[in-house]
Amino acid sequence: MTGRFALLVAALLAGGAALAAEPLPFQPLVDATPEGGTLEPPPGIYAGPVVISRAIAISGNGKVILTGQGRGTVLDVKANGTKIEGLEVQDSGHAHEAVDTCIRVEANFNVIKDNLLHGCLFGITLQHADNNIIRRNRVKGTMRFEDLRGDGIRVWYSHGNKVESNVVTDHRDVIIEYSHDNVVKGNSVSNGRYGTHFMYSSNNIAEDNTYAYNTVGVFSMYSNNLQIRHNKITRGNGPAAMGIGLKEASGLTVEDNDIDANSVGVYLDQSPLDSDNPNNFRGNRFAFNGVALLFHNDCEGDSVFGNDFIGNHSQVIVQGGGGALSSRWEGNYWDTYEGFDHGKRGFGDSPFEVWAYADRLWVDVPPAAFFRGSPMMEALDFLARLAPFSKPRLILRDPRPAMHEVAEQGRSQS
Repeated sequence: MTGRFALLVAALLAGGAALAAEPLPFQPLVDATPEGGTLEPPPGIYAGPVVISRAIAISGNGKVILTGQGRGTVLDVKANGTKIEGLEVQDSGHAHEAVDTCIRVEANFNVIKDNLLHGCLFGITLQHADNNIIRRNRVKGTMRFEDLRGDGIRVWYSHGNKVESNVVTDHRDVIIEYSHDNVVKGNSVSNGRYGTHFMYSSNNIAEDNTYAYNTVGVFSMYSNNLQIRHNKITRGNGPAAMGIGLKEASGLTVEDNDIDANSVGVYLDQSPLDSDNPNNFRGNRFAFNGVALLFHNDCEGDSVFGNDFIGNHSQVIVQGGGGALSSRWEGNYWDTYEGFDHGKRGFGDSPFEVWAYADRLWVDVPPAAFFRGSPMMEALDFLARLAPFSKPRLILRDPRPAMHEVAEQGRSQS
């Protein structure tokens, strides 16, 4: 630090010594840092809100606490080319309409990394902010009711950003809204509502993330051409929890994901919306879900190739009547397949088929789902298969079912 800047810091610290309980002012330190300079404040507790209006670097080295004291956004980055690292930022305001945030970025080409953020309504917000890097931050929300929380990371009208290796807990969503060409990679998101929520956002990537104990792992709503790959989506929170949800979404690649222990593995509602831009599911492992794939209706165009279906209570269900015959099924491993492979070709001699028997009851009458898996419902299903009172409905046909698990094999070869 320059001599003048060092004197300013010393004066501020001396002035704050008599009021040790009061956070020290931080904005004067920021204002005194020249453009392109680096601010390394002495360890201590400092007061926000703070606005950065020119390109500087701030390094807290894990020993600087910046508190908003319950008022507004704590740190607002309005300059391109700023770097914020090693800060502990806490206690924003609680106004949803103002999007009170620990760190808000309203500029381009900034780096926000290795910070600890907690006690804020929103963790990190990007607003009209392009080509930023949000990396290795720990973002912990409040334990208030889920609907009253803000988002852990919010990307709004912002493009070309990288959200990488962050740990987000106890927030509402990680949301990408009206934003394109972003990469969400290597993050851990837990105890929230949507692990990652794409809304009106296309050409984004979600890969190598871990989602656990959320209501939904990844949801694509009115968003096209997403790549959802290499994620672990597990232990959905609640009876309506789902691993991946698609709402009027087209052109998605859902590849090499582990989708385990959710009420619904993947839920498809009018997806693809554009039959000329189908969704492709390949190399995924659906294990121990209530329903592996739940179709709201039978839309033309989805391809389901080379996936593993293991230990699910129901493999595929279609609501509202009909089947999933308009989708293309081939080369999947079904642990309930009872056929043979006499030619040792690696796939069954006969197709794998799913028919709707007693499960039509709880699909058509949702309250009956309470009894799903009960001895009574299993007995009804057995009787329906033994001597059906009406013709069962064919849900899907896989003409070449794999005899062994294929998803892991595909990943090892990729």
